[in-house]
Amino acid sequence: MARPRRSEQTREALISAGIDQISKHGYHGTGIKQILDVVNVPKGSFYNFFSSKEAFVAELIKEYSQIILAQLADYRKNQGAALSPVEQLRDIYKFGVREFANSQFQKSCLIGALAADIGAESSLCQQALMKAMAAWQGVFILLFEDAQQAGELRLDVSAQQLASVYWATWEGALLKMKVTGDAQAAADTMEMMLTVFFKAA
Repeated sequence: MARPRRSEQTREALISAGIDQISKHGYHGTGIKQILDVVNVPKGSFYNFFSSKEAFVAELIKEYSQIILAQLADYRKNQGAALSPVEQLRDIYKFGVREFANSQFQKSCLIGALAADIGAESSLCQQALMKAMAAWQGVFILLFEDAQQAGELRLDVSAQQLASVYWATWEGALLKMKVTGDAQAAADTMEMMLTVFFKAA
């Protein structure tokens, strides 16, 4: 197998460092120099790949979204295959809570962090965020449809609406965890949503 070219390795390293730093410090709290220092490459190398910080962040959103989608697909095909849809949803939020807690509540979801940080400030990033959110929500809509068909969740609310509330609750739980450092409270909120508010009558 051919070895990746050095330029490809540099680009991948910039993207990896960008995801890590912006997940921790947000869009405005992360400068290009900060990312370059992590990767240890000159400023010119950055602009060989990305025309601006805005274009760079839009690419980070795309890459991060693809990573998460691949992880979700792999989970559903493997570890989650023997679980009910609600058990899969529970596994997913518990994994997210553990990951955030393990980062000392510093490394949040890149999409949520950017949505809160820049919102509609950048049309390029906003379009990338909306595309990522739509792709993720599509996966959860399928999960909620499966859960409804299995009789686990209420039927008087559409799977699309349930997925939207699940997403909004999760992002709110992340923000609260960042402030309080209380992972258990976030887990309790997500569990109440599944077992009380979403539960089949």
